[in-house]
Amino acid sequence: METRRVGQSRITGFTLVEIMIVVAIIGIIIAIAIPGFMRAREVSRATSCQENLIKLEGAVDNYALEHDMTDGSVLSGWSILVSKTLYLKKTPKCRGGGSYIKAFTVGTAPTCTYTPPAWFDTRGAMYKHTLYDHY
Repeated sequence: METRRVGQSRITGFTLVEIMIVVAIIGIIIAIAIPGFMRAREVSRATSCQENLIKLEGAVDNYALEHDMTDGSVLSGWSILVSKTLYLKKTPKCRGGGSYIKAFTVGTAPTCTYTPPAWFDTRGAMYKHTLYDHY
C-alpha cells in the first residue's frame, strides 16, 4: 500500500500491481474450485438416478408380488405403477436428462438412457446409470 502526501492531507490506496495480484489469486482459486463443483453436481445427478432406479425396481417387484406375476412378465407403461396406488407417488425423472424405460420386465433391473459427459470419470471407469444386484 502506498501513501502519498498531497498538501496537508494523506492519500492512501492500493497500487495497480497489488490489485492485479489479488485478482490473479482469486482467479486461481476459482479455477481450482469449479471442477470440484461440477463433479459434485454430476455425482448428485448419478446418485439421484440410481435411487430412482431402486424405487422403480421395488415398485415393479411389489406390483408383481401382489398380482402373482412371475419373472419375465412385462408391465407396460407408467399408469400401472403411478396412480392412486402405493407403488409410486409420481413418475420419476432422471436429473441428468435421461429417461427410464416405459415397459418393465419383472426380475430385470430397470435402466436409464442418461450418459454422463465425457469429462466425468470416476477412478478410471465411466459412471454407469444402471442398477446392480443389491442382494
